[in-house]
Amino acid sequence: SEVGAIYFYHSSGQSVLHGVCGYDCCTTNSNNFQFGYIRVNNAISNKIYVNYSSIVRCVNENSSPWQMLTLEYGKICCSSVNSSLNKCYYRSGITCWPSSDSSVTCSLTYSSFTDNYAAGSVCIVLNTESANFEMKSCNILRSAQGDVGTEGTVFTTGNLNIYDSCILENTATYIFYQGSSSYTITLSNCTVDKTSSNGYLTTQNTVTKSFI
Repeated sequence: SEVGAIYFYHSSGQSVLHGVCGYDCCTTNSNNFQFGYIRVNNAISNKIYVNYSSIVRCVNENSSPWQMLTLEYGKICCSSVNSSLNKCYYRSGITCWPSSDSSVTCSLTYSSFTDNYAAGSVCIVLNTESANFEMKSCNILRSAQGDVGTEGTVFTTGNLNIYDSCILENTATYIFYQGSSSYTITLSNCTVDKTSSNGYLTTQNTVTKSFI
């Protein structure tokens, strides 16, 4: 099938996933969505929320599907999401393409992205140029990728602020990758073991130490 579990595409609707458990989901097509694809109208008045949900052990041994969970357009909010122990070709954690606005249109909070593997590259993708993204109190741990020199563990093309998060033991040449020279990534009060980037990274009160 084209999508492993959830497909929602609506020009005027909205989507809320609450308390969803995705386990051992797998698409049989290449270049498609391992767990889910949700798209709404391209306006911040529409919403895509994912709350208190887990996507775990969704593995395709052929490493062909692209993207674990993709959320497109509207205002995206993910709170208390666990995306872990997943394996696909590209974008093994989550992919967000929110609508663009001067306010924050994509927020990931109290969420964990751990032990994910991309045979190609990238764990978390926040990919709308000129959009504003934020991550608060999140864990990004032990994510790995086959092509370590391509893009990074966290990829964005907009302004991204990461607060009070733990980002450790990830395997990539660039942990933070900014795809647009017009925008920046800012770390504030985070615990990290590596701040490698392709540039455009600012750190504020960030503790660099081993995980205890």
